Amino acid sequence: MNRENIKTVILMLLVCGSVFFTYNLWTFKPNYDFIDSSQYLENEPISNVKHEPEDVIRPFQMMVHDKAEHYGTYRPERIDFVWNQLKNWNMGEVKNVSGKYTADELDEWLTGKSESRKIEFLFSDKVPFELFQSIFQYKSQKTIYSSFDRIVLPSGKNGSFQKILFISMEQRLVYEASISNENAKGIIASVIEKRENLDRFVPEVIAEGNRLLLPESRIALNENEYIINSVNGEAFKRALFTNPDYVRREMKPTQNIYTDGTSLLTIYPSQERLRFVNPTIDPSMFIERGKAMKQSIEFLNDHGGWTDEYHFYNMNPDSQLVSFRLMIDSIPVFENNSKTFGPTEISIRWGENEIATYSRPLYRLNSGYNPSSVDMPSSKEVVSQLKQKKSIEPDKVKRVFPAYEMSATAEPRIVAIKPYWYAETTGGQYVKLQTETLGGNSDGLE
Repeated sequence: MNRENIKTVILMLLVCGSVFFTYNLWTFKPNYDFIDSSQYLENEPISNVKHEPEDVIRPFQMMVHDKAEHYGTYRPERIDFVWNQLKNWNMGEVKNVSGKYTADELDEWLTGKSESRKIEFLFSDKVPFELFQSIFQYKSQKTIYSSFDRIVLPSGKNGSFQKILFISMEQRLVYEASISNENAKGIIASVIEKRENLDRFVPEVIAEGNRLLLPESRIALNENEYIINSVNGEAFKRALFTNPDYVRREMKPTQNIYTDGTSLLTIYPSQERLRFVNPTIDPSMFIERGKAMKQSIEFLNDHGGWTDEYHFYNMNPDSQLVSFRLMIDSIPVFENNSKTFGPTEISIRWGENEIATYSRPLYRLNSGYNPSSVDMPSSKEVVSQLKQKKSIEPDKVKRVFPAYEMSATAEPRIVAIKPYWYAETTGGQYVKLQTETLGGNSDGLE
């Protein structure tokens, strides 16, 4: 009998316990305290530098055309004087006036013996008008979907507004607007009058139907050596991944790999470069040129990617790759193919609103030393070198321009920077013309 009582008591306790736990389960209210999302957004920017479009979209050359005479410069201090004035002038409605010029008339007006006087800014690639609209004082809501690689300021006539022209040489588009600022005509006239302070340029026919303006005499640029500092791969991990604490790292002999299961960051220490890829993003999706450029600037701002002076350089219409090139004194820098230290270009490809691929240098230029002045070949010498290049068809040359070449040296953290003439072809190829610079004074900077 006692045994049956004990079993009854145990059963009652089990039933009561079951009821108690069931009641608590039904009535349980979890405490959903707010979790600060910043715990999962621990991105740490590489640098604190941020740029607006006007800081990285800049002309690489300014020309002054005085009837049949041409003068120009690549020096940023001379370009910036007029460019900075232009950014503050009020611009009226833009209209398409392409019908006023045939293809030959447009070429003759810019590089030939036109009777007009004008200032011309040249860009390394086409820039969408919407970005110029964000740079200039242009308040109109009218949408212009075209892109332009030149801006021209014709000498104004008395009693009329100063004109500004946006030109696409490839598409033969010319858009015109009026500038209402009273001092605009005076500033433009003053720069034209002082044209002889610039280098004289002459037209050189390099192939039938292909005429380029090149410096008549040798111009001087500087060669230099720079100390290099590398950015640690961990810094890019913290800057690029949304939640870097959950990123796995794999060390290999020639590369370090970071992944969060979706994106992949590969660091190549010996090549001073990195590549960031999100394979879930479709890079083949079409993205409008202006949107891609804006998003690229914002992306670099967000993670502090402006580690040196970089300017927008081009956008490949086929691959939709936006490129920003390293600049020294606003002169573009290319890597030496045989003595490569590292890349000199930031490249970004988008898939809608997310990064598909991102490639860039892993280094910073520190201080320069051992400067010397170099005399660049004159127009006749450049044309001779151009015609000797069997890899270039003269009728396919789009432009010839000065650029720096960066080479590795015997010292592991030192690079050499030397100036050369480069040619750009219509197919997007960049070719160095001369094999060696001419040398010059070694008594320091000008």
